[in-house]
Amino acid sequence: MCVCAVLQLKLQQRRTREELVGQGIIPPLKSSASFYEQKRSLERARTEDYLKRRIQRRPERAELIRMHILEEGTAEDFGLQKRARLADDLNEKLSQRPGPMELIHKNILPVHGSIKTAFIGELSSRRTRL
Repeated sequence: MCVCAVLQLKLQQRRTREELVGQGIIPPLKSSASFYEQKRSLERARTEDYLKRRIQRRPERAELIRMHILEEGTAEDFGLQKRARLADDLNEKLSQRPGPMELIHKNILPVHGSIKTAFIGELSSRRTRL
């Protein structure tokens, strides 16, 4: 694919001016850039004030625990619990992991032909004993 074709494809996929104005990326043609920037900074300040008010009214940790939104305990406790859960999961996966004999039997673990025939003979003799 030549550079011209790639460029043409990119130009076709480019957003229109109206989309860019709607997303606030570029100012509209009718207004001046300074007016647009002033309007944008005003909207940003309004959002900032709203977020500050919401954070000030945010409930305390004890209140969240009382309402059963948070569990009691510290971040350290949660870290230890997560680590223990991960260790349990790892131990479970390791216990279910196939052994080398099973891997050889399924042709996952490569071995020399003579060893494999001896191994298969040993497996069949074990199965007949059971």
